[in-house]
Amino acid sequence: MQIYRFLSIGAALLFTGMVLAQSGNDVVAPLRSSLDQAKAARAELLAPRAYVSANDAFKALEKDVAGNAKPERQQKKQAETQQAITKTEQVIAQSNKTLQTVIKAYDDALSAGAPTLQSEAWNKAEQRFKQAVAEVEGNDLDDARSKGAEAEVLLRDVELQAIKDGVLNEARDLIAKAQTARVPEYAPRSFAVAQQQLTLADQHLTRSRYELAEPKRLATQAAYEAKHAQYLARLIEQAQSKDGQKQQLAEQQLLAIEDPIRQLVQELEVPAVFDQGYSAALSEARSKVQQQQQALITARQTNRDYEQDIADLKREGTELKSRLGGESEERQTLLKRLSAQERQRENIAKVEALFSADQGRVFRQGTQLIMSLNAINFRSGKSTIEPSSFPVLAKVKEAIALFPAANITIEGHTDSEGSDSANLLLSQDRADAVRQYLTSNLGVSAEKVGSVGYGESKPIANNETESGRARNRRIDVVMDLSATQ
Repeated sequence: MQIYRFLSIGAALLFTGMVLAQSGNDVVAPLRSSLDQAKAARAELLAPRAYVSANDAFKALEKDVAGNAKPERQQKKQAETQQAITKTEQVIAQSNKTLQTVIKAYDDALSAGAPTLQSEAWNKAEQRFKQAVAEVEGNDLDDARSKGAEAEVLLRDVELQAIKDGVLNEARDLIAKAQTARVPEYAPRSFAVAQQQLTLADQHLTRSRYELAEPKRLATQAAYEAKHAQYLARLIEQAQSKDGQKQQLAEQQLLAIEDPIRQLVQELEVPAVFDQGYSAALSEARSKVQQQQQALITARQTNRDYEQDIADLKREGTELKSRLGGESEERQTLLKRLSAQERQRENIAKVEALFSADQGRVFRQGTQLIMSLNAINFRSGKSTIEPSSFPVLAKVKEAIALFPAANITIEGHTDSEGSDSANLLLSQDRADAVRQYLTSNLGVSAEKVGSVGYGESKPIANNETESGRARNRRIDVVMDLSATQ
């Protein structure tokens, strides 16, 4: 009987411990969740003192729960922790309200890499930001706004400088090295071009720090011109005496040699890069010419094959007529096929004649007839069709009318400037706009016209040159002729 009594007491104590443990978990878990949410809401940045107090209170509560402290003590610590977390949440909310634009400036500077690229200026701006937050925690909102305004100016300035560093530093370093190497004495014109491109890139960023495509292009050009000037300077220094007039004359002569080569390679849409001499550009130009020659040979062979098919069909028709001597069904079918192919060839020739060379080009690709058009113009970064494009679209309607049974796809393409996702969306919007214009304004059947955007994924020219980028910004009208054959 005594044994059962002790067992009952032990069971009761064990049950009581389990209840207390469960009760402790019920207390700690929600508070830990609230504390985690405050941290995710950037409590360490926007309410640092309140967050430290809440964290300390929570740790003390955890310790009491783990040590099975008296319930009333746990309840007191629980209340203190909840109060500290609530205070932290209130400070976060007030900081977001009072310092909204300052926080945005802080985040933008972080995104620009300011802590790494402009560490000293960043530390100063961040310190002023923390002072503004401290005023919020002290409930002095007027001082918080005042210090926040100062911090915002510093943060925006350090953001701009960091963006400039990210875009311009390579060109800056190359120009500085060229300056040290006395390049301006031997190749002043080329060195001046490098400086001018760098200045334009800097000015562009000052005016619009988030539009990076153009300043990046200018900075890349400045870096190239600096390397180009160094190359010219080395040649001139080796070839000429220290007579400044002779040095400048030598540079002019070298630049004069470059001009026709530059025009040639640019016509072939090859980058005119001469910082290591002419060999690389000429080699790439030679490769491009060989590719074009091969494409021409392939096109001629395709045309010969097409003509041979026509001749074979005519011969088969003649042989069939001679063999059967009458208007058999088989002969009629063959003649219809021959007539359809001849008519299709004539219509393709009409489509090719519709467009001038500066409007685009027309070519066959399997069963598809493609009108690749650069003369459908849009405002930069927009999908609104410019009125100057309407005559070209009218020609597209004429071409479509020649193949009433063909299915049509409007393809939008961009150059490589800008992000992949933005270019994909822009190309789709432009393809949709052309489809809408054809169906709504020109009466083309909407049922047989689709549209798709490919962004920058299908270039037909070199994106390193302006002429190449212009060719890549195009609308392709693709007609599937398989149903017409």
